[in-house]
Amino acid sequence: MKSIAEILGGCQMVFGISFDIQEVFEGYVTAEHRTFIQMLQVLEEFLPACDGKASLLGRKGYDETAMIRSALAKQFFKIPTVTSLRNRLLSDPSLRQVCGFTSVPSEATFSRKFASHARQKLMEKALGPLVSSYLDGRIVGHASRDSTAIEAREKAVNKKKEVIPRGKPGRPRKGSESKTKKQNVLQKQLGQTAEQAFEELNSQCSWGCKRNSQGNRNYWKGYKLHLDVTDSGIPVSTIVTGANVHDSQAAIPLERMTGQRIKHLYSLMDSAYDAKPIKDFIIGNGRMPIIDPNKRRKQQRVLSPSEKQRFRIRSTVERSNSHLKDWLIPPKIMVRGTEKVSHCLMTGVLCLAAIMILQYCILPGIQKTA
Repeated sequence: MKSIAEILGGCQMVFGISFDIQEVFEGYVTAEHRTFIQMLQVLEEFLPACDGKASLLGRKGYDETAMIRSALAKQFFKIPTVTSLRNRLLSDPSLRQVCGFTSVPSEATFSRKFASHARQKLMEKALGPLVSSYLDGRIVGHASRDSTAIEAREKAVNKKKEVIPRGKPGRPRKGSESKTKKQNVLQKQLGQTAEQAFEELNSQCSWGCKRNSQGNRNYWKGYKLHLDVTDSGIPVSTIVTGANVHDSQAAIPLERMTGQRIKHLYSLMDSAYDAKPIKDFIIGNGRMPIIDPNKRRKQQRVLSPSEKQRFRIRSTVERSNSHLKDWLIPPKIMVRGTEKVSHCLMTGVLCLAAIMILQYCILPGIQKTA
């Protein structure tokens, strides 16, 4: 499989030079095609090798790199289904050439390959090295954290209102064993790695509830996408959980993961993350938490003027979520199952990371040297 540079005739970069890539392609190359090519140049070296087992029987299989590029194209061009992706490749010779197909695979082949990529978590494995490579040696001022609702078309594992049976109030009977107080989720996560904490969180489709900015409750069936971004909107760490997982339960493992990939000074979060274990963990790692106070607490505290000024930067994570939903994630997630939904969302996050790195890390450097 040829790399993007080889497809473009050995040209190493397509930004800021007079080389016309239209001469390399049979069909017309639009502005979207050019942006997609630039995005692939950023991502290609960080994509892990796919464990595709070649069979000695039957005809030769399709190249794995072409399949990965087509998965990225599905999210970048906001193509909702595999059928639509195949039709787009058949009717768009430029996109077909960029992906590296001489003949377009069947829908079943696409579905089977995408399911294999989802099981191997290829997109999750690429995000960490990508961000660490381009932000290595830089000090990031703020890491903003938030979650967003993802609706799904499958059966939820819980109900909207789940009642947990409790025992009778008061002292236990004489001779009965006293109940030992269990550690809550946040206290338990303090002694776990990020991977161990993520494994214990619910990742299945479920009903979720969240208050919007007007104070009204919104119910949805599906998942939550938890996201950490830099001041410039580059996604650093992300995880997909069930919709019933509280935002605060993803804070400590996300903070661990983000701290391993970048060097940041402040962690910005809304009132859903206002918990003592989260603050203590962030302070213990040499960073400063700025969390919007929860109004339901008895002892009200107020952010200082300098903290309020820094807290305004948290809007970057809200804009990143909007960018994902408006441009890189289909309005309806058509696949089912945690692995496939996570693969779809993580592919969109990886595209967003490459676009932001292009905008804030690569293009400014080219303009300075030009």
